[in-house]
Amino acid sequence: MAEAALFLKTRPDKAKLPSAHTTNISVHPHTHPCKPIFTKSNSLPKAKAKAKAKLKLQPRPRPRNNTEHTSNSSFVSNTIIASLDAKKTGPDRMLSTPLVDYKLAANQSNKTRAATAAATGGNRKSSSTSGNSSERKYGHQSADSRTLAASRGETPGRSSSISSTTNSSGLTAVTSSDPPPTDAMLAQPFAKRHGRRYLRDATLPYPLPCDLTEIHRQTLRTMLLCQVFNGPLCSPAFQSKPPKRVLEVGCGTGFWSVMCHRHFSQRGFSTISFTGVDIAPLAPRMDADDDMNWRFVQHDLRRTPLPFRDEEFTLIMVKDLSMVTPTSGMQQTLMDEYLRILKPGGTLEFWDGDHSLRMLLPHAPPSTRETDEESENEDQVHTNAMGTYTLTPQIPLATPQNQFLMDYNTWISKALETRKLTPMPCTSMRPMLLQEAEDLIEIDSRRLAIPLGEVRWEREGVGGAITNSSPIIASKGKAKESDRKTLTAGQAALRRTALMTVIQMIDSLEPLLREASGKGQDEWDRWHANMMNDLLKQNGTSWGECLEVGAWWARKKKMVPSS
Repeated sequence: MAEAALFLKTRPDKAKLPSAHTTNISVHPHTHPCKPIFTKSNSLPKAKAKAKAKLKLQPRPRPRNNTEHTSNSSFVSNTIIASLDAKKTGPDRMLSTPLVDYKLAANQSNKTRAATAAATGGNRKSSSTSGNSSERKYGHQSADSRTLAASRGETPGRSSSISSTTNSSGLTAVTSSDPPPTDAMLAQPFAKRHGRRYLRDATLPYPLPCDLTEIHRQTLRTMLLCQVFNGPLCSPAFQSKPPKRVLEVGCGTGFWSVMCHRHFSQRGFSTISFTGVDIAPLAPRMDADDDMNWRFVQHDLRRTPLPFRDEEFTLIMVKDLSMVTPTSGMQQTLMDEYLRILKPGGTLEFWDGDHSLRMLLPHAPPSTRETDEESENEDQVHTNAMGTYTLTPQIPLATPQNQFLMDYNTWISKALETRKLTPMPCTSMRPMLLQEAEDLIEIDSRRLAIPLGEVRWEREGVGGAITNSSPIIASKGKAKESDRKTLTAGQAALRRTALMTVIQMIDSLEPLLREASGKGQDEWDRWHANMMNDLLKQNGTSWGECLEVGAWWARKKKMVPSS
């Protein structure tokens, strides 16, 4: 377990997994009741003054009444705070949109930008602005696009994809061939709804908010996945030789790229070029990481081709994008783009997890070696040490016994299917790669189940079974003492962290789930309070309810020279 934490520089104790009993992070945003504001003019008659006061009443979003502030792992709080401090980005600055110079860079002409770069003596060049013909194709709009933009009242020449590089190298505009968005959409991509910050574009299927609370959840999940996968990558292609150019699709704040950079820099490889692409400009400048070569490109993934040249990257990481890409054609369109911009011999890797929850049934974990002569499987050894389970077709799974998670499954499936999103993306990842067998080789995957708490059949010893008449575990004889499993502090903390990500996901999806459930605000608050009490205080996941996550990867075939 010490090796599993080597890449986390901000952890206070590398020899232990974090404790799950202290935290500075609340599951809910801290809201305070606000008094309505009345404005009354003394110069008007009393009747008119009362009418005006009513018109000027400004209702505020009703704050949540829940007081359950649950504990979480201290390493999560410390790491998130340290990473934000290292980037010199407070919550307001991180979420201010666009970033300081984005709008300026988008408004400048090519000549103005060139003059500015010459005046500042900027000698660093963005890797994607190297002046090749493929880049220029995306760097200039067609006459038709400019005419269409002018007819819409938009400024001709404004970019729809904005690129920025760090290390004080200045900002560069990169455009796609599609008509650009309006000035207001570029300047203010976020809007306030349901008391939280969301993407302004209502045509996007993405249902999650983009505020600091959701960023904490995503950061927590990234750290959790890096922990159970024993690093930022599952593909064995880079065990001895690191990638040169890395693209993180749907990067958000770019936290995975930071983790990957630290992972390889600790091994002596600090010159890797990282690029992040996302529609939301949440990625801060990484001025504190002077040795990290980072570039952010603001781009809508629905607009293809992507603003990158052919065969540009040696590694493409697509993490937690199942709530971004609908099942109606967009996934295949993006797959074609990944193959276009991936270098022959490069690696394409996906990380994701099911949004609908299931329950692990009693079973023995797979052996760490198939025969006595073979060496131990390091991945399985690490999986067992983390207290997680490898998922294979033989692993028994069932619907959860917890009534609150059963309700959640019903609502999330209904809500996501309405948006043409799948609640169980893990089932489609491997087939999606296999259908590209003409271009991909070495297709492999790794799926894990992370229990959300201490499981009864672990404590009582494997050998029990769920009976058909009752969900109670019936023991077959007396369990052997060696079969009984007691969680270590690290394993309990990791499971608690997985449970926290599930609860925070439910909080982030509250508007969708409440609509799908048909509950009013009061009914939802009661349901939510009872759920929190059951999951966090009553060990409501002791039947084996788990979080299913997975990694899938493949390599692009190298071109065989024709004879």
